[in-house]
Amino acid sequence: MKKLIISLVAMLSICMEGIAQVSGLTLGYCDGVATTKGTITSTKSKEWVSAAIYIPAGTINTYSGNHIDSIRVALASKLNIDTLKVWLRNDLDGENLAEGTITKSSDPKIARGWNKVGLDKPYDIAHSDKGLYIGYSFYQKGASFGISALSLPTANALFVKLPGEAWEDRSAEGTLSVEGLVYGDKLPKINLNLYSLNAQDVYVVDKGKMEITGWVKNLATQTITGFDVQAKIDGLDQTYTQHVDLSVAYKENKQFSVEIMPAITEVGDGKGKVTVTIANLNEGVDEDPTDNVLADSFKIVSHDFTRNIMVEEFTTESCSNCPRMAGYIHTALAKAEYKDRVLVACHHSGYGTDWLTQPCDNSYLWFYNISTYAPAIMVDRYDFGTSTPVSCPTSQEGLETYWDYRLKQPAFVSVNVKATVQAGSPNKLHIDVNGTKSVEKLCDNPRLVVYVLEDSIPARSQAGANSSYLQNHVKRAYNSTWGDPIEWNGDDYSYSCDFEVSTGWLMKKLQVVAFIYNYDENDAKNCEVANAGGVSYADFDDLTGIETVQSATTDAATSSEYFTLSGKRVSPNNLSQGVYLVKKNGKTQKMVLGGK
Repeated sequence: MKKLIISLVAMLSICMEGIAQVSGLTLGYCDGVATTKGTITSTKSKEWVSAAIYIPAGTINTYSGNHIDSIRVALASKLNIDTLKVWLRNDLDGENLAEGTITKSSDPKIARGWNKVGLDKPYDIAHSDKGLYIGYSFYQKGASFGISALSLPTANALFVKLPGEAWEDRSAEGTLSVEGLVYGDKLPKINLNLYSLNAQDVYVVDKGKMEITGWVKNLATQTITGFDVQAKIDGLDQTYTQHVDLSVAYKENKQFSVEIMPAITEVGDGKGKVTVTIANLNEGVDEDPTDNVLADSFKIVSHDFTRNIMVEEFTTESCSNCPRMAGYIHTALAKAEYKDRVLVACHHSGYGTDWLTQPCDNSYLWFYNISTYAPAIMVDRYDFGTSTPVSCPTSQEGLETYWDYRLKQPAFVSVNVKATVQAGSPNKLHIDVNGTKSVEKLCDNPRLVVYVLEDSIPARSQAGANSSYLQNHVKRAYNSTWGDPIEWNGDDYSYSCDFEVSTGWLMKKLQVVAFIYNYDENDAKNCEVANAGGVSYADFDDLTGIETVQSATTDAATSSEYFTLSGKRVSPNNLSQGVYLVKKNGKTQKMVLGGK
């Protein structure tokens, strides 16, 4: 990933026929953004603190023939800062090529936030093989936290020198809010910057496709209408080129996506790298090609598996808004694209508890990382960029956006679930889960969770709903709160557990779901689900035996029809060991008899 190196900000601009006439532009990494929250603190008194950014020679040379006449500095705080001096240098410890100063009593005086400090003499930019440091130093009478740095890691964007210490490159921590103001009549006209690149995380050999997404910004005056995206895979001779028609005006950021079909046929060491170059702009030669190239790494696997997603809903009967979320889920599950691929389990917690709350439900409140509430959901326990994997979509579309994103992600383990009603014990449920992985390391600490769920349970007192409201996806039993460790046999695994079906459960409304996730007891955002699977009652294996059939013989004779797998109809009184199809009330189910 690469951050924007030069942001163009017009001090005066007029657009004519795709060309912006500007009197000046800014040179820096922060894109005009500052923060007043200081995170870099110096506790010493009567000392100088310095900070800077570095502009490589290839970039600064693009602005040859122009000049820098002032520098903008953002201060997170002006507390105890007596003097602010800006400067330009070829080396961090070198002489100042140009400088300017303001104080707490000058006009203008030091301010919290942005400060524009003029140079004593404008610095003429000449072609050179040296880069340029743009920086500042402030004198503090006491402890201060004046350095304004965005929490956005960017190469060359944050160098710091604290009292009594050497210069330190802290670019991995953030971006310094400082900019050089460039003026002149030789400002660049064509300069498109590739500042961010994201290749898909994993390339699957069997699929043979790779999606590449990038962000470009127009750093010069001419509107760009199109360009080539050239992708080169390490180890392959071919360069994959696609032309992108995309209008990018002065100062605009635009995203592009391309799909290539690289000839990667072997997994090798499982690691790959793609280098992307922006070239052949419609408008002509890019004046600074040094910021047109980025690279990104990816994993290589031979194959993947169909991804199913695990949706966990936090809900209680005291929550008047929970029926709304349940309605979103119910509506979405009726769509073909989600059928059999989206599995849902409810945790009756988050806004109090109710008669359906299981002990594990309160334990799962740990995932919130903040105050609890309901309704709420987790989708694959995945962190969508917030401080918690728990969220509350406010619309049907918002819910489905989460689902769609996760369904597109490749899965590298399969989860096959089989549920059997045990012979001679119709209240005993035996669960088998097995599968295989296609990567050497699935995650740091894979755990397997199994839930027995029941649908269509009449609510007792659901707030926000009428008396006919039904509770669905209710967790009736589970193997353990945080799942059981997986024992691998090479790339394969198998797991079994048993549950007792309690009085009051409706067998025909049961479902068993299982999922594998990464267990990290210290980080709720690092518990992503690798894949999930499930089976509904209609597909349970029934080994309860002939006793079940005989107990229903009278009713079966009038309302049920029995067929062999070849389609031959048989009498319920002549059933023997084997597999049959039972048709009743317009529905057909499979029945397995283990013997008399």
